[in-house]
Amino acid sequence: MKNMVNLLKKEKFNFLLPIIFFLVATVVILWQMLLPGYILTLDMVFTPKVKVFLDQSLIQNTLPIKYLLQIINYIIPGWLIQKIIIILIFFLSGFLGYLFLPGVKKLGMNYWVGLFLMANPFVYERFLAGHWMHLIAYAFLTPLSLFIINFSKNPNFKNTSGLALLLFLVGVFSVHFLAISLILTFIYLLIIFIKLVIQKQYLKVKKIFIYSIVATIIILILSSYWLIPYFLNQNNHLNNFNQKDWQTFATAGDLEFGTTLNVLGLYGFWAEYHPWADYFLWPKANLGWVILLGFLLFLALIGLCSSWKSKKSEELIFFLTAGIIGFIFSAGVGDTIFKTLNQFMFENIWFWPGFRDSQKWSGLLVISYAYFVSLGIYQTLKYLSDILKVEARKIIIFSFLIPILYTYTIWGGFSRQLKPVWYPESWHQVNEILNQDSSHFKALFLPWHQYLSLNFNQKLISQNPAKDFFDKPIIQGENPEVGQIYSQSVDLDVKAVENILLQTRGDKNISIIPGLKKVGIKYIIFSNDLAGIDQDFSFNSYDFSQIKAIIKSEELVLYQIL
Repeated sequence: MKNMVNLLKKEKFNFLLPIIFFLVATVVILWQMLLPGYILTLDMVFTPKVKVFLDQSLIQNTLPIKYLLQIINYIIPGWLIQKIIIILIFFLSGFLGYLFLPGVKKLGMNYWVGLFLMANPFVYERFLAGHWMHLIAYAFLTPLSLFIINFSKNPNFKNTSGLALLLFLVGVFSVHFLAISLILTFIYLLIIFIKLVIQKQYLKVKKIFIYSIVATIIILILSSYWLIPYFLNQNNHLNNFNQKDWQTFATAGDLEFGTTLNVLGLYGFWAEYHPWADYFLWPKANLGWVILLGFLLFLALIGLCSSWKSKKSEELIFFLTAGIIGFIFSAGVGDTIFKTLNQFMFENIWFWPGFRDSQKWSGLLVISYAYFVSLGIYQTLKYLSDILKVEARKIIIFSFLIPILYTYTIWGGFSRQLKPVWYPESWHQVNEILNQDSSHFKALFLPWHQYLSLNFNQKLISQNPAKDFFDKPIIQGENPEVGQIYSQSVDLDVKAVENILLQTRGDKNISIIPGLKKVGIKYIIFSNDLAGIDQDFSFNSYDFSQIKAIIKSEELVLYQIL
């Protein structure tokens, strides 16, 4: 009986230890970001109320999660919902990698895998860019990898349904990672097909083919809520993407070492050398990152050789395929030897323009590194333990320095660069006044920018939160103003207001008010955050005889059109 109790205690400890480990790692990464308040960074904008917008121009794959968050929002406030989400991003990346990524589990290498999946340049850049849904989809790549491999080994209904459900779940958060996962699955299974045909295992080929069709049908049925509207609607952003988009959002190259090494280093987010990047510290600001990258690649090569010698050919094929296509397609139209190939893909495959931000493919490169580098570390530790005559577990700690040092700026709340903030009281006051008006109207938020620096948010560039914050319908700029792209909005009201502002800006003899009235605008909310900086839509050019100020504060001025 005593032995049974001790065994149960040991199993409970073994179950809780990884949970505690990755929760602690998550806390160390987020740090001050866990304090009350909102984290506003580029595309990540949270407000007190979670709102769902049914924009026909966008692919509505995220509707289930948005409606779920809206329901949860009735119970807990928006800032707390965001805290839970950002905790899940890092915890799931590490814990799911620990549980599901195939490979060696000895010497704590599954802990190393989880830590590397949490802390790497790909995650660092994407979090600063506010791509929280893409990062949650990225976290599911590790269990998805195991299900794909298991499906190829044993195609049955259990593995088929599990694979289909995981692909659907990835698609709920990110249609980009769904497409990436489907392409990876297709290429991997095609290689397995060829291998089985050469080995004359025709029965298994038939089973994989049949169950692949079953998985496809399940995914199509589950995803029909967004697939059907997408194919029926031709007025969507994807149809408007062209050469300007591919060039504007091209994978960034390192100023010293070019695009190829930048992508291999898990960098390359298109905005790396835009003004946005100047707000933050970057792990590759010193040459040490190249040395560590070389060390990573060396360990990955050792792991590749180790995997080649083992009998786990499916794992070798899968993660080698993931690494190769992840690297090739992540390079996009950046200056590499794959530029021509990627240009061809953009021009000739109907859905490929959706990968204009092609560096998302580096998510596959991360899991490939995690697999092969962990194998390389394990083999290296065994070799060193024999030479040094010490137990390998006594020197395993040095391997954990790799993810800690390689992305050192991620620790301690991203080096305290992102801090929780609250929306100013003036924002709430304006919202209350607008809510007191029971008539049907729209409000215009100025300046006319999709992205702007707000003083209360440390002047960091973020997406304009007005549409999400205020309860009444808000018309605001949907103009990213990046490279050659000014605006690609297909919203008729937005386009109408944009035309009015562009035609009249700077001309005090032309009033914008009659045009705004036709759109149904009754109020104008003007932010003072860009006062003296933004000259494009200076409020000095507007006709004050037709509007009156209701509230004037340091942050906002609310005008009513007479």
